[in-house]
Amino acid sequence: RPPISTLFPYTTLFRSNHHDSEPINNYVNEALAKYGADDFKQYIKSAIERFKDQEYPKILVVTDMLLTGFDAPNLQVMYLDKLLKEHRLLQAVARTNRPYKDIKEAGLIIDYVGILKEFKRALEKYTKEDITNSILDYDSLKQEFTTLIDEILQLFGPLKCDYSRQTLLKIIELLTASDQKEEEFVRLYRELRKTFELLGPNEIKLEYFEIYKWISAVYTYYMKMVFQRPEDYAFVQKFYDKTVKFIHKTTEIEKIEKNLPTISFDNNYLINLKDQAASKEEKAANILFTLHRMVLVEKHQNPIYESLVDRVDKLMQLWRQKTKDYERIYTEGVSILDNFNKLQERQKSYNFTNLQYSLLLKIEEKFGQRNDFTDEIRELTKLLDIHLYPGWHLQITARKDIERELRRFIIKSYKIKYKLSLKDIDILYKNLYDCINNYAA
Repeated sequence: RPPISTLFPYTTLFRSNHHDSEPINNYVNEALAKYGADDFKQYIKSAIERFKDQEYPKILVVTDMLLTGFDAPNLQVMYLDKLLKEHRLLQAVARTNRPYKDIKEAGLIIDYVGILKEFKRALEKYTKEDITNSILDYDSLKQEFTTLIDEILQLFGPLKCDYSRQTLLKIIELLTASDQKEEEFVRLYRELRKTFELLGPNEIKLEYFEIYKWISAVYTYYMKMVFQRPEDYAFVQKFYDKTVKFIHKTTEIEKIEKNLPTISFDNNYLINLKDQAASKEEKAANILFTLHRMVLVEKHQNPIYESLVDRVDKLMQLWRQKTKDYERIYTEGVSILDNFNKLQERQKSYNFTNLQYSLLLKIEEKFGQRNDFTDEIRELTKLLDIHLYPGWHLQITARKDIERELRRFIIKSYKIKYKLSLKDIDILYKNLYDCINNYAA
């Protein structure tokens, strides 16, 4: 049998000084050599950084240390075998009770010395509202678990609990009817998943296992359909091992993940969509959420996305109508994708940067398309280049210089030709300056 330190790598930290006994001094010297540290403080620092940033050690054993100034949100479980009181107890509990990356929402304290009374005393100075849910027993967790399931099922309406893609898509339609409903579902599911973990081996999990598994399948389908990806299972597996083992590895959910491969947005997108989508409803949903993610979510990353925002927004409004015209949604989505490809090819043909193309699209939005606009944009960006050094947006002088060059350009190029009023000039200036701010910062 391998030593326990191999099965569960750990590091022990404690305070040391020159009065320590020989066994402790020997341990300290070994620790200094192991971490390549010159002194004990450097060893402590290295051990803490290793615990926070690396896979090992999995366990950190401390004596009278790290109650203040220690921030490790990935810390999952704390084992207490020393009686702590008042603020020191609250500090200890706070070490593990940090949310982590939308995955870990609370920590777990294993109490070997009976601190519950001391914890209640430490909380006496707070109001009842301040400490709601700070202490939960199994009965409270069971009640929360069933309540969360009921609240989630209410979001789904009368739809039956089966794993067909048609049913799952209907649920996605209900959830995406509004941003608030989507956010509510994600929030409730993550709360449900956290409660499932905290319940440990409680028998209520068997009673509600099938419905919990089905809700997890809905969540998996939602992530795949709306975001075109599963949730980050590296984090899920680390913090929700029971959910992954007993839920996400079931046949039903693995089938959903296998049958809904991510369709990459490339030249073969529409071909792959036709081959892999099971119905016109699914085709419409896929093309809508691809555009939604690409254009509405990432609109400030690409000037082409920005130019398509209104069309995609209208497409989303069509989707949210009670009676959906799936064929129209799909056809309009194909048209938008075609427009995107043409705009992309046009940018390449001009050899324009995102900054140059964003300026051109704003000018054309105001005045329509003209061949001489491309030369004018090249002239403008040449004037601006000298001021667009790294960090220019933090320098008042650089910003003033850019504002001056931009106003001169607008007045010289467009004021007389298009009979612009001062208000027109101000609006155009603001739109072009926003382009510079977005794509030259």
